[in-house]
Amino acid sequence: NYSLHSEPQSSTTAIYNTITTTATIILTQSSTPTIETITYSPRSCPISAVNSTWNNSGILFINRSNRCVSTENGLCGPRDIFIDEVHDTIYVVDAKNNRIQKYLLNEIYNSEVGAIGITVANKGLILPQSIFVDTRTEDMYIMDIDQDQRYEPENVASYRVHLWKKNEKVGRILISEAGEYLFGQSYHYLTMDKQMNIYVGTRFFIKKWLASTDYTEKIIVAGKSERNNTQSTNLFDPGQFFITEDLTLYIADWNNKRVQRWTVNATEGTTVIGNLMYVMGITMDCNGYLYYAETNNQTIYQLNMMTNQSRMIVRNEDNFGKLIYYWPSTIKIDKFGNLFAIGYDQIYKFSIIEK
Repeated sequence: NYSLHSEPQSSTTAIYNTITTTATIILTQSSTPTIETITYSPRSCPISAVNSTWNNSGILFINRSNRCVSTENGLCGPRDIFIDEVHDTIYVVDAKNNRIQKYLLNEIYNSEVGAIGITVANKGLILPQSIFVDTRTEDMYIMDIDQDQRYEPENVASYRVHLWKKNEKVGRILISEAGEYLFGQSYHYLTMDKQMNIYVGTRFFIKKWLASTDYTEKIIVAGKSERNNTQSTNLFDPGQFFITEDLTLYIADWNNKRVQRWTVNATEGTTVIGNLMYVMGITMDCNGYLYYAETNNQTIYQLNMMTNQSRMIVRNEDNFGKLIYYWPSTIKIDKFGNLFAIGYDQIYKFSIIEK
């Protein structure tokens, strides 16, 4: 049998480039690998290059109770999501419940209850912030904070990155570093590249922890200083960010109300779009379109970076039938083009309806 694996991994990989729609696939049969490079046609992308639409009313996917609860179908202060397109699962960082929940994307669930999750990590976690999953092994890389600063904000908090192997009861701390002043009162994210380097967002920087040093050494890849935060060289409380195949970073620069692009070895960022109303969540589709969520406006936009034109695709005009208090932070797109967004204590799904 052939096996198809997804990034990140060091040997057998299927790497999908969201900009060029090119995949390098290593197929494994017995012990003999064969390599194929496939360039997909535009039809391979589930999202049309022109004017796709999404169901604006959406569905409340997780935690229909609209309350902070710790049940198997509840959440409390979710911070991040990761979609595993190989196993059709979604991981949710359930911050205030100090746990990671995992749900099946293709499961038929009771619409009155919402999706039912299982806890895949909790022991030793404190206010987990973000997650990245190696979809080959289903090992989790989880960022958390070593103390809850909600009650003692003057304390110096450190962030940690845990490696939590599949089915294990406890994780192993790979990285620990003191954060900046009031670090624990901001949202923080991590991601990884195909070399397994770990990228962590702090209050003023994106730091790259090097896999080649077993994560003992790091370099700063975005942000120059903690002063003059509005300059193009700096960041101020960055939110969600992601990295493309050419190692370009796209960063939701929260307190600067802009989205920044940082290329490899750049000394300053380029503003992709500015003058926004506090952007926390950003993602990109297989056409290279950028999506960003303006938190205060409760609106999600699609940006064509070739034409620099934005269009609204989801807006909370009627509080979605009063089902949720919608405050979009993290956003992600699955392999079918459906959009997932974190609201306040809940996860919402907006299905693509016109491709």
